[in-house]
Amino acid sequence: MGSRRGRRVTRAGGVEDPISAIFDLSDRAAQMAPIVRRLYRYAAVILVIWLIIMAVVMISTLRGPVFLFVLAGAGFLIGFIALQLLRQTDRFFRDFVQRHRLIRMVREADPITKIPEGRTPVERLTRYLAASNPGVDTLLKETPAALRYRISLHAGKREVPFELVLGKPSDMTWRLFGFGNPGFAILARLAPDPLPIEELRRMEADALAVQEELEGAPSRLILLRSHPSPLSEDAYEYAVGHPVIVRHRFGQTRATLEVITENPDGTYDFVPQVLAVP
Repeated sequence: MGSRRGRRVTRAGGVEDPISAIFDLSDRAAQMAPIVRRLYRYAAVILVIWLIIMAVVMISTLRGPVFLFVLAGAGFLIGFIALQLLRQTDRFFRDFVQRHRLIRMVREADPITKIPEGRTPVERLTRYLAASNPGVDTLLKETPAALRYRISLHAGKREVPFELVLGKPSDMTWRLFGFGNPGFAILARLAPDPLPIEELRRMEADALAVQEELEGAPSRLILLRSHPSPLSEDAYEYAVGHPVIVRHRFGQTRATLEVITENPDGTYDFVPQVLAVP
């Protein structure tokens, strides 16, 4: 057995920092998100057209050869299963990209969030949303009308008031079928002090009731407090552990329910801490 004396040990390239290397790979995958989303839309449209054609063939062969009817039925079933699998794949990739954005924002975020300048709590919240999320900032610059203050939306025969509504339109496939890009809608309301759990439940119910009046699917529901006080245990648990499920047509997405409090020292307090939403 030869001596190891004087032998050089060479570290394999690319593993000097395994965590950074893994995150670089995740970065490259996340950068493909626009391409994957576009391919998903094309494939979804093709499958929907296929389902329509198979449905027409099935109807036209009701009194025709049984073989053609069965064949068209099998084609319709295969197309439907393929569409469901495509939706699951798209949901997985969206979750992956969302998680990647969350990890990046946690790594880069300042642990203390200062309240921006503004005349009112809602105006300061708007500036915080723009500063903390590039998507919101771009939307406000390109489409200022997407932001509305002190507006009432219709939910059946009643009107539901909000202090702030900010939305990006969903795409056609989401509006028609419930899959595709749901856009987003941020809704905010000034909260009473103390904040009862009933107020959180009312915010959730109101947001779901007015979703047809919004440009996009509800994604962030904010109760804004300008006078800090301890949250009750049930209100805290409801905000932290209760994601809001938004159902539309054949699809669904999630919204976060959040309590944001302005502290006297000029910082925000978040329950829970929400990043990368929308």
